[in-house]
Amino acid sequence: MKKLLLVTLLAVLPILSFAKGPDCSSWPMNISEGWLKKVGIVDNINLDESKTKITLLASEKKAKGLYTQIYH
Repeated sequence: MKKLLLVTLLAVLPILSFAKGPDCSSWPMNISEGWLKKVGIVDNINLDESKTKITLLASEKKAKGLYTQIYH
């Protein structure tokens, strides 16, 4: 009976985890602005940030608080 309870708890507890990765949405915007300015596509003055959209596509935790994140 104890083993059944332990197996059930071990199976259910990971489902109840609501952890999420860090919110780094300003970083891809800053990198994109720098890249667009560097290649001469747009100036930061002419860029309307209210019309830009940053979407996190995937986040994977690596080791010791390091994450790999993919943004669109």
